[in-house]
Amino acid sequence: MKNTIEIEVYQYEKPIKELIGKSIADVNYYEIDYGEPTWNEIEYHSLDYGMELVTSDKSKFYFVWGNEYTQYDVKFRKGNILTEFSTENGAKKYDVTNNQKWTELIGVKISGIESCWSYWSLINEDKRNYYPQDVRIEFENGKEMWISALEIRDGRIIGMQDHLTVAFDKETADKYKIGIKNVV
Repeated sequence: MKNTIEIEVYQYEKPIKELIGKSIADVNYYEIDYGEPTWNEIEYHSLDYGMELVTSDKSKFYFVWGNEYTQYDVKFRKGNILTEFSTENGAKKYDVTNNQKWTELIGVKISGIESCWSYWSLINEDKRNYYPQDVRIEFENGKEMWISALEIRDGRIIGMQDHLTVAFDKETADKYKIGIKNVV
């Protein structure tokens, strides 16, 4: 019989794997309205709220930072991202479909998805609290992207944040310790 964490990972990945075989047609980012976009870092994209993927069949999926397994983790859902928050509370929508980092992924079928889990423990306690820290998406053209519940500030990596970081190549993911399989 599979252990509990393997079952949790399977149940978490099952809805995300609905993306396999689909291609992304549009991408929208949502972040706090600072008067100008702040998500476009040189190596990665940095989001306060999350991102919405619209597939070629017009289905909508989204990733946001959530708190399903621990205080801050990567949450995935099918449907309207505005069920998580509203544009009235300061969230601003940015259509990033034509952003250079996305152009090689738009219209390309998704071929694989994997979540990377981590854990935390209290001092002097053996119990591990597992949560999805990152999600890796593979595309048929060999490209990959990572979505992580971490924030990079002044080059420092701060995990388990109310923030999403999106990396578009393995070198960047490795540099910021995104996609490291700590569990299963």
